[in-house]
Amino acid sequence: MDIKRHYFEQKTIEENEEQIDSDIHWKEIIVNLFEDFVAFFLPEAYPLIDFEKPVEFLEQELHKIVADNHKKGKVVNDKLVKVYLKDGQERWILIHIEVQATSEVRFSKRMFVYYYRIFDQYEQEITAIAIYTGEKVPKEYRQYQSDFLGTKVTYEFNTFLVKDAVDEDLIASSNPFALAVLAMRYLHQAKSDYEKRFGFKRKLVELAREKNYTDQQILGLFKFIYLILSLPKSLEQLFANDVIQKLIKNEDMKQRISPALSDALHIAVYGKSIAEFKAEIKALKKELSKKEKALKKEEALKKEEALKKEEVLKKNMEALVEKMLASKKMTVKEIAELFDIKVSEVKEIKGKMKDK
Repeated sequence: MDIKRHYFEQKTIEENEEQIDSDIHWKEIIVNLFEDFVAFFLPEAYPLIDFEKPVEFLEQELHKIVADNHKKGKVVNDKLVKVYLKDGQERWILIHIEVQATSEVRFSKRMFVYYYRIFDQYEQEITAIAIYTGEKVPKEYRQYQSDFLGTKVTYEFNTFLVKDAVDEDLIASSNPFALAVLAMRYLHQAKSDYEKRFGFKRKLVELAREKNYTDQQILGLFKFIYLILSLPKSLEQLFANDVIQKLIKNEDMKQRISPALSDALHIAVYGKSIAEFKAEIKALKKELSKKEKALKKEEALKKEEALKKEEVLKKNMEALVEKMLASKKMTVKEIAELFDIKVSEVKEIKGKMKDK
């Protein structure tokens, strides 16, 4: 497998030129694997929440609550989630989730603003967590403080710093979000080195294969890994052929990956089902075969036309040679040199003249 050949197809670009919207990818995996998310990032809350009851994502409500200039026009990828507790009552709390990829100076203040606006709207208990996925974090990354003329406010919230996570602990964990965090750490290490990205991406898939994940966990995690560690088109195709296809066909995975999941993986990674993928390949092969046949036919016609032209030129040349031989003004050798042909060819034409 010649990774370097594919790697040098596209020059390494500056980090600020590559806009990976990791917030969106985090948002999607949080929604798809919310119970795993709580278990990993909010372990104290996990045993208190009744996951048998529906989890409600209050996305539109949150957008209305915080609709101002805090995000300066960017899409709000924060989550506000309504969950029920196991205390036997219809009591629910709100979980405010913020995925932060950049080092925003006023971030802790924004977290506080979101808190009091959400509380004012719902008057329910709120727990908040900020997941810092970048390599830099604000100085006041876990609390907001205000002290003015004897009035003090301190707002502390849960935090998780991807940059401080330990690779060995993440690999040992059975929670799919451990590998999601590891994927971010590998992205930081590889930056725009696509050869490293390819290696890390392959390693993550191999690690995921060793875990006893459910179909939903495999699908959610694989899509996240695929999108976060993006590669140039040629390397992406190589990854698909060398890693994903082998994984799906691997004997160890056949019992765990159902046809439905294989189909879902294809849709998640390639945007097409296996049937659509095969149909597209079949149509492509058919079109290619059609073009090859047309090309062969065109080449045959051109060859035939060239032969006809060559025959006409040969006849015209023979006619001229016959005239010159009949005039007896030039020798056979001189005629051969004039037409740039062999003496034997002139003699052959002369012989035909005698037979006429």
